Amino acid sequence: MSAEEDYLAALDRLERDEPQILPKGTLINNDTVALEAGRKRGSIKKLRHPDLCKKIDEAAERQRSHVAVVNVSSVEDVKKSKSTDAEKALKEKYKTLERDYKIALQKNISLVYEVFTLKKKITDLEKKGSEQDSNGQGGNILNFPKP
Repeated sequence: MSAEEDYLAALDRLERDEPQILPKGTLINNDTVALEAGRKRGSIKKLRHPDLCKKIDEAAERQRSHVAVVNVSSVEDVKKSKSTDAEKALKEKYKTLERDYKIALQKNISLVYEVFTLKKKITDLEKKGSEQDSNGQGGNILNFPKP
């Protein structure tokens, strides 16, 4: 196998993302094609292999556009899914907190009303006690109505 055939086979493997020497996901350029072909970095020169360099540039451009599209769409999908999950959780928590707030508010209003009525009863009882003092009875003694 000639050097050019080795380079073309390496380029093909890198394009399919099935390299034998380099790790998967390696960016395509002259050096990575040379390394995948088992040669030294920098062994592909534009003067020696102009057609090969042209093919490498085209493959690199295809890889960049494909990677950019995949990365952007997958990142946006992940953000959307995370944001929708987070939004759902926040909305659910908001509803729970709002319901708890309304219950607490109702309890508070109920307690304020109860305090108000008890204070009113106390003032009424104190008035009756002061009236009984003027009648000659003790302030702490109340007369119960006779049946």
